[in-house]
This record gives sequence, structure tokens and C-alpha cells, in this order.
Amino acid sequence: MTDDLNAVLARLDAWLEANAPADHAALNPPATPDGIDAIADRRFPLHPDLMTWLGHHDGVTATKGHGGPGVILPEGFILLGAEGMRAGQRTMEEAIAEWVDENESEDPGLRDIYDGVYGYAFHVRWVPLATDITGGKLIIDHRGGDRFGDVLYGLHGGDTEGPVKVWDSLSHMFQDLLVALTEGTAIRLPGYADPVTPHLSGTANDAFVRWE
Repeated sequence: MTDDLNAVLARLDAWLEANAPADHAALNPPATPDGIDAIADRRFPLHPDLMTWLGHHDGVTATKGHGGPGVILPEGFILLGAEGMRAGQRTMEEAIAEWVDENESEDPGLRDIYDGVYGYAFHVRWVPLATDITGGKLIIDHRGGDRFGDVLYGLHGGDTEGPVKVWDSLSHMFQDLLVALTEGTAIRLPGYADPVTPHLSGTANDAFVRWE
């Protein structure tokens, strides 16, 4: 799967460079090995797809926010770098500690409820991949079994349900993204009413992808 992802990412880079150079310029250089290692810091093994992606690009720098260059994913999701992923994972750990402190005294069994998902919205083995303007996240599931590597969507404030699976791997996410960009097909994320289609905005070196 990792070899396939390398090929997909190379094709994605080439398409962006040729068609949406402002987006291509927003892609960061590769993350450092130390930066990648720090995401989990030996708490759990990172999925190979995530390591492959960060080995190509340490997220993006979207200087004009969720509607400008660098937002290559639909619905305004901005891809995080390794530092943002690490910070997001640690935030979940802190939120779990707070949630357990507030609720466990009422029911000691809460620590094991929801298969370790606390308050519907947090797990120590969820690594945020991208964030949107409303606080929603795409996350990589690092729990064991068949769900290892799933791309989940959710984690808005006030959610009363856990995140839902959108792709079964980061590889498939980028494959779908590449197909949508090269063929002009739509992508629909759960929680959004309608699918969105990529269009190019701007000209020459200022061209970037806008999802509508």
C-alpha cells in the first residue's frame, strides 16, 4: 500500500504543479524523522501511510485560510503538519483526562465505555490529519485490528456521536482526491448536505483548487 501511495502522491504533486501552482507552492517540504517520531512519541506505532505522506509533505501552509491556496481537500480541510498532529493527539489525551475526572466518580466503568472513546469524541490513538473552519477534523485511527489506518470524520464541538469512517486508508483518500482533481468528479463528506466538485480559480502561478 505504501508503494502505491508514493506513486499517487507523485502524480498528485505533478498535477498540482501543472494545473494549480499556488496549491503546489503551499505544500510544505517533508517532515523530519524526529518530527514524525514525536507525533506518537512511542505511545503507539504510526500507520505507514501517514509516515509516507509526511515523508512527502509536512502538511500545507495555507496563508489565506480555508478558502485559498493550499486547501486541496474538499470542504475547506487544511492538512496538518507533524507538529499539528502531535499537538492534536496530546489535546485528546488532556481532554480524556478531564472527561474521566468529571465522570468516572459517578460510574467507574466509564473508563472502558465506547471501546476507549471518551465522551464520544476522544481517543488516545486518534491522530488529527486535517481541520476545517468549524473545528471538524479528519483523523487517522491508530486503534488495532481492521480499523488501523481508517480515515475518520467528525470531532466537532458538542458532537453526541463518534466520528464516522470516510476512507479505509490514507492511500484511498489521496487516490480519490487525485481522481476528483484529474477527472472533475465530486466528493461528499459525511455531515455535509451536498457533494462538492473541484474547480480551478485564478490564472497562471496564482491558480488553485476551489471546491464548490
